[in-house]
Amino acid sequence: MDSIILNICEEFINNVAEYFGDGEVKRLDSIETDLKEKSFEFLLKMTKAYFESLDKAIAQDKSRLKRCLVIERKNDERTIYTQLGNLSFQRTYYHDKKNNEYLYLLDQAVGIEGYSRVSTSTALELIKHASQSSYGESSRHICNGEISRQTVMHQVRRLNKLENEPVEEKRVVKVLHVEADEDHAPLQNGASTIVPLISVHEGVERNGTRGRCKNIHHISSHGIKTEDLWRTSAEWIYNTYETDVIERIYLHGDGASWIKKGLEELPNVRMVLDRYHLNKAVLEATSSNPEYRRELYAALRNCDQKAFKDIVNRLQKETPDTKKKIKIGKFRTYILNNWDGIQVYGEENCIGSCTEGHVSHVLSSRLSSRPMGWSHQGLKSMAELRAFVCNGGTLTATDILKKNECSECGYTPAKRVLETATKQFEGTAIGTRGNIPLLKRGKVIPLFSALTLMKNGHNL
Repeated sequence: MDSIILNICEEFINNVAEYFGDGEVKRLDSIETDLKEKSFEFLLKMTKAYFESLDKAIAQDKSRLKRCLVIERKNDERTIYTQLGNLSFQRTYYHDKKNNEYLYLLDQAVGIEGYSRVSTSTALELIKHASQSSYGESSRHICNGEISRQTVMHQVRRLNKLENEPVEEKRVVKVLHVEADEDHAPLQNGASTIVPLISVHEGVERNGTRGRCKNIHHISSHGIKTEDLWRTSAEWIYNTYETDVIERIYLHGDGASWIKKGLEELPNVRMVLDRYHLNKAVLEATSSNPEYRRELYAALRNCDQKAFKDIVNRLQKETPDTKKKIKIGKFRTYILNNWDGIQVYGEENCIGSCTEGHVSHVLSSRLSSRPMGWSHQGLKSMAELRAFVCNGGTLTATDILKKNECSECGYTPAKRVLETATKQFEGTAIGTRGNIPLLKRGKVIPLFSALTLMKNGHNL
C-alpha cells in the first residue's frame, strides 16, 4: 500500500511538472480546465486508496468478531458519483449473525448509503440546481450528464420536510397580509392539477416606482388537505409574530373555497378579493358590452350593491346570446358571494396584492412555464422545495432522507484501526519529497525551486 500511495503522488506531481515544463505558454483558462481534471483524478485515486486501506484494517480488527460480524466475501466493487467524478473501490461484505443481516462496514464508516448512486454532497448540488431548472439540465451542469434524469428526480423526492430556521425573537406588527392563489401544473396523464401557494408578508416597501413585500414567507405543497395547509400557515404565523398585537390579517385571494378556509384558522382575519381577479371578472362579463364597465367599476368602488345589481340586470337583458347570459349570471353570483372582500377596500386601509406575481415567481417558473408532465409525488417535493428556496433556505445533508437498510450493528472503527489504515499516508508526504524525478534532474525552473523548498521542509 505504501508504494501504491507513493506512486499516485509521484504520478500527479510529475504530470503537473511536465504540463508546465513542456515549453509552451499556458493560458489561464487552459490551466484551470486541464489541472482541474488532473487534480480530480489524483484525489479520486487517493480516496480509493484510503477507503481500501480502511476496509483492510476493519477486516483485520478482531473486535468485530465479538459483535458477531464475520466476513461473507471480499473485493465487492462499488461505484458512486462524487463531485470529483466517479469513485470506484473495493470493500468487504459482512454477515451480522446477531441481527441476521448483511452489510458493508466500510460504507457505514465513511457515510455511504447502500445502493445510492451519488454522494450526499453531489445530491445536494443536484437538488439545488433542480429547484431552478429541469432534471436533465441539472445532471448536465453538475455531473456532465453522467447521471440520469431519474436519479436527479429520486434525489429531490428523498427530501425530508423542509423547514426554515425559526426567528430568534417574535416580530411585532399590527397588520399582516396573507395572499393565497394556485398554479395549474400539468400531470403525466395529460390532465392538470392545482398547486396552492400561501404567501405571508408585512406589507409593501417602496423603492422608487418598484415595490417589495417586506419579510415575505411562502408555504406550498401538493396532495395534502386544505385544512392542514392552513394549519401549517397559522402555526408559522403564531411562531413568528406576537399575534396578540396583530390588529388585522388581510387574506387576499380570488374567493375560492379553499382560500376561504383560511378564515377559520387565522386570527383577526378579513377576506379581500384581490383586484386582479376582480378586474378579470368584470372584463369577461362585459366582453360584448364594454360600455357597462365604467358603471360597474363605479358601483364596486362605492360598494353600492343595489346599483351593481341594476347594472347586471340591464346587461343581461341587452345580451341576446344565452351562453353569455349564463356567464353574466355567474359573474353576478361571484361578486355577491365575495361582496365583503370588495367592501373592505372602502371600509379599511387595505392595500392591493401580488398573488399572481408570487405564483409566477415561486411555482409557475418551475412547474408550468415549460412543457412537462409531473407526478403527484414530484409536484409535492418540488413545490415544497421551491417555497423553501424562495424563503432563503439552505439545504444541508440532514434534509435528505436516509434509507434505513439495516439495524444498527454497533460497530465503529476503533482508534487503533484508524491508525493502521492511515499510517502509510502519514509517511508518504515526507517520503515523496525525496522521490520526485523532477528534483533529480536538476533543471532550474520555477517549479523546481518551489519543490526543492518543500523537500527541505520550508513553507512557500
